[in-house]
Amino acid sequence: MENAKVIQSADDIDTLWVIVRCGKNLYGFDANLVGNMIALPQVTWIPDSINYMSGTISVRGMIIPLIDLRAYFGHKSADLVVEEFWDQRLADHKNWLNELKASVDEKREFTLATDPHMCAFGKWYDNYKSDNRILAGILVKFDQPHKRIHAIAKEVSTYVAEGKIDEAHHVIEKTKNTELKAMEKLFDEIKQAAREVARRRIAMVIEMEDRTLALDVDEVVAVERISDYEPAPQYQTSHLGITRIGRRNKNDELVLLMEELEF
Repeated sequence: MENAKVIQSADDIDTLWVIVRCGKNLYGFDANLVGNMIALPQVTWIPDSINYMSGTISVRGMIIPLIDLRAYFGHKSADLVVEEFWDQRLADHKNWLNELKASVDEKREFTLATDPHMCAFGKWYDNYKSDNRILAGILVKFDQPHKRIHAIAKEVSTYVAEGKIDEAHHVIEKTKNTELKAMEKLFDEIKQAAREVARRRIAMVIEMEDRTLALDVDEVVAVERISDYEPAPQYQTSHLGITRIGRRNKNDELVLLMEELEF
């Protein structure tokens, strides 16, 4: 930011920012406006509301609107991201088995991943670690049915090479009715568990002169001062209330500063 420093006032230096994570970005809010930070309570949905309005919540007996910060910035909600991820991983394995059957019927080589560590789910599974005991407990159950699904590719290939097409079909259909069904049940379980975890997100209450509202954020990262600023690109961010971009003193991460709240 050497070429675009903002001349700071005493207020700049003294301002504490509540830094939250929403998706991949960090956003900063003047701590003087933050009245409370609570675990996200039950949300009452309001029909025909603005797309980024999640509904209303009750805080200390007061009904206030809840803004989905992800949706406000044009991103998918956290719940939808989770749903789509797991639905796609299940669809991948349904398609995998269908393609295996098609390769048998059409007498052609099967080209999808036969190594359980090389499919999209396998790569994610090998690298993901969860501190949540419920999620971790469900995830470990995927190991055997997932490996078994991929293992039948070799078995089916052997049957085809021996001209035993009916046996190849039987293995595929049996796998659909056993291992795939087991994975489908596990996907439903982990989606439900993930929704429960998502409900532990933070509602940050913002108290302005003319109104009070809450922001649904993924995580409250820190409350700290920021001493390095530059103006935000006006054509991109001014209509969202982002006026400046700061750097965190401890690790140089960029923080989009919400100084003109337009909710």
